[in-house]
Amino acid sequence: MRPRSRRIAVAIIGLDDTIAEKTRHHLYGSSWGFGKLSVRDLGNIRKTTPDFIIPLLRELHSAEITPILIGGDQQLFRAQFLAFGELTRQVSVLTVDRQVRLSADGEEQQVLDPAVHRKDKKQFHLTHLGAQQHLVDPAIWDLFASRNFEAVRLGQAKADLSHVEPLIRDADLMGLDIASINHAEAPARPGYHPSGFGLQEATQLAYYAGNSDKLSSFGLYGFQPDTDREAETELTAAAYAQLIWYFLQGYSRRYGDFPVSTKGLLEYVVDLDGFDRLTFWRSSRSNRWWVQIPAGRYKGEERHRLLPCTYNDYLTASNEQNLPDRLVTAFQRYG
Repeated sequence: MRPRSRRIAVAIIGLDDTIAEKTRHHLYGSSWGFGKLSVRDLGNIRKTTPDFIIPLLRELHSAEITPILIGGDQQLFRAQFLAFGELTRQVSVLTVDRQVRLSADGEEQQVLDPAVHRKDKKQFHLTHLGAQQHLVDPAIWDLFASRNFEAVRLGQAKADLSHVEPLIRDADLMGLDIASINHAEAPARPGYHPSGFGLQEATQLAYYAGNSDKLSSFGLYGFQPDTDREAETELTAAAYAQLIWYFLQGYSRRYGDFPVSTKGLLEYVVDLDGFDRLTFWRSSRSNRWWVQIPAGRYKGEERHRLLPCTYNDYLTASNEQNLPDRLVTAFQRYG
């Protein structure tokens, strides 16, 4: 694959030498389907401690370069969201995993604990996709409800992937654990959990992430190579490569609409009980929709001012005089 323009848009970084090299072998054997998108491979990081990774990622974010992180240890996802968090007051994190790596009280030091159980008062939002109910402590769902976090469980997401596109479009960064994919298509990972997203479904999620103008960091985790099972290791490396390929394809087709620019957004005003007026916006370039956080509720950064939604959300509000549950929950974050 060869980049074809001067400005670097995406940088590939290996967080684990073995995993990254096996992934590159499959990725660089694929076709170039990304037009003039400029991609650079920065090689593998020398040290994998968060205090070494965070400054590097922070520098890339400051330069408006989107990192693709090829990792194994899920704990490195911490560095991914903490690096972004150092640059901004409000961070919207999305994770795709079969379980929610979060403790209800913050005492177990799960992967997501440093982000959720924060001592400061910075606003933070978490979206989780693909959780399997039998693997999640019910207390976690209580925590999600109390914090107005969002979760779409595996069965709900698989029923219609297009329904999760606005959630991915609302994220600043995304981490995908290979354990969220069914075992047969990505077997080199710990544990014995057969179900999950199909790889084709997971690549659609990766495409949505790449295609979002708001999302600026993408990481893959959970791959555990096994020298005694080379075929399983190569199959999982190929799955990693395929996910990266579709992320890059989505990125190469970005529309440059919100939050990059509001130019070309068309305004639709709905009179709805409980609101003075509710304003929806549609992009004439991508035909994607957003709803504006009602005046008086929104206090924060510009890139969170409009909440991604669907055309059906607009129809529900305008024709049925009803606000979909997801938007109600989202507005409560700002209330």
